[in-house]
Amino acid sequence: MSLTAPFRRTGFLGLLVGQVVSITGDRFNYLALIALITAHAAARGQNPAPLLAALAWAMLGPALLCSPWAGAVVDRLPLVRVLVWTDLARALVVALIPIVYLASHSTAPVFALVALAFALNAFFLPARSALPPQLVSGDELQPANAILVLGGVLATLVGTALGGPVVDRFGPSPALWIDAATYLVSVLALATLLRAGIGARRAESMPAPAAGSRSAIGAALSEARAGWAFLATHSSARIPVVASVATWIAGGVLHVAGTPHVLRGSTHVTGLGLLLGALALGAALGSAVTLARPRAGHARALALGLFGAGLGLAGFALASAPWAMTFAAAWTGFFAAPVFFVSETAIQEAVPEAARARVFSARDFLSKGSFLAVTALAAPLVTSFGTGLPIGLAGGVLMMIAAIVLRSRQRAG
Repeated sequence: MSLTAPFRRTGFLGLLVGQVVSITGDRFNYLALIALITAHAAARGQNPAPLLAALAWAMLGPALLCSPWAGAVVDRLPLVRVLVWTDLARALVVALIPIVYLASHSTAPVFALVALAFALNAFFLPARSALPPQLVSGDELQPANAILVLGGVLATLVGTALGGPVVDRFGPSPALWIDAATYLVSVLALATLLRAGIGARRAESMPAPAAGSRSAIGAALSEARAGWAFLATHSSARIPVVASVATWIAGGVLHVAGTPHVLRGSTHVTGLGLLLGALALGAALGSAVTLARPRAGHARALALGLFGAGLGLAGFALASAPWAMTFAAAWTGFFAAPVFFVSETAIQEAVPEAARARVFSARDFLSKGSFLAVTALAAPLVTSFGTGLPIGLAGGVLMMIAAIVLRSRQRAG
């Protein structure tokens, strides 16, 4: 299994470059939105936790509406064209966010635009996850997914290192416009795939719509149900989906309980950016170590990653000194990152091409729905306790329990 082989694939390079650039911009976006919301709350003497929870709903709520059926639509279309058109639309939407906030001084229109951007994301993500098997050969798939994760990690390092100072010095608006520009760069990179005719075809064999479907909508819903049915009956796809869901639950805890823990009443996000950078650095190291392991260790890697990340989350909640928080963030990233690309590869290998986007959409629905449920529960508790420590600690312990249960199921299977 060569780690450099995917770099010799023109289509893979186009996808990698586009993703690295746009993820860099997304770090600017995230830090800018956090700064905008915490400053908005501070100006009104409010705790930012409820608004942070509302931001999470604006980001991920559309997944609950779109993901159950978005995969069926994506499976009917050329994947690269889906990526190009959604990136173009997201560039426009993100560019409008600072304009509407400066005009209204209200978070409501901001949340509406964020929701629209993430509704588009519900189509982009399953297309991106379903595309790598069209770009690389089977034995290159695991390295390709790992490289995409590592590229995202490097983009996160750069984006957080630059994004925090940019937001603190110039405010949220320039950071959001930078993010909009990165979507356009991604479009240019993906256009190289279209010019080469790579990844521009539909799946070769679409399942026939269920009998009695009388419309395109009925056919799409029938095909969406087929994706859920595949997930329910194939443990080879279900186990990595469960691992992904557990990781997103931990992310929900960090979003609501971790951010106030770090900012501690300050509206400056440079410290938050540095912690995200430590998380990304740990993720890079963890990905490299996992890649060096033989393929037989993948099932074990999922459980080990979840347990280690849960331990790191609990340590982060208990930490008070900046160095301890930084260490806990790096530790968490080290164990969490392999969960993403190992589970991604497992799903791609287990699911036929014609249904792949549907299964990834189902995973996104479950992951983001769990994230939203956690934020809805955690926000009032953080406000009540006045600290995120008990919530973060409980989240870490639950993640470790999930790892133990997952590993026992793998052994029993």
